[in-house]
Amino acid sequence: MAARYIFVPILISLAFSCVNCVQTVNGRVKIFVGLTAGCSDARNFIPNQLVPTYAQYGQFLDLEFVPWARTRRLEDGSLSCQFGVPDCWANRLLRCTLDHLKANNTAQLEYMACEYRAPFPAFSGSFQCATNAGYGLTQADFCVNNPQLDTLDEEAEAKGTGPIQTINFVPSIVFNDDIDVDAHWQGFSRLSSVVCFALADDPTTGVLGCQI
Repeated sequence: MAARYIFVPILISLAFSCVNCVQTVNGRVKIFVGLTAGCSDARNFIPNQLVPTYAQYGQFLDLEFVPWARTRRLEDGSLSCQFGVPDCWANRLLRCTLDHLKANNTAQLEYMACEYRAPFPAFSGSFQCATNAGYGLTQADFCVNNPQLDTLDEEAEAKGTGPIQTINFVPSIVFNDDIDVDAHWQGFSRLSSVVCFALADDPTTGVLGCQI
């Protein structure tokens, strides 16, 4: 029985170790999400953590999605993805569509929310979410099948490799471009709370009433 009380303070300490680990930058919080289309944890995080957080605090948030995660570049220059060929195809479609929507945070999140809901259209080989987002089928198909004509894969590789190497988890969550493992785990499990405390620490936001 006594052993239970030895661990409780430690667990509480870990749970609250990052209450104020994220701060605003010019009144805003940037959330980078490194992911891959076939990842079940990403499929949980997008609809259950990111979507409601954005609904509550979107006016203060800048989002960046990088579909790369555990993708590796092979010696012949081709790509190997965590969940095989469907994952690579879907990741490429995500990159193309996100680039098409890059001027609109809300449109990007709506698109990603579509892709990370069953039946997970891109991973299933469908352009449905992309076309729903206003990305023409011909344009999307051309982008997916002609990666040599742009730098989307190289850009994703450059942005996604560092976070996955340090955090070693998908999705890899980074706040304000500061790769921090503790902040990642807190954001993964209680994103709305992390964002709220960051905004509440900045009096210019007017945000109050945060809960862990």
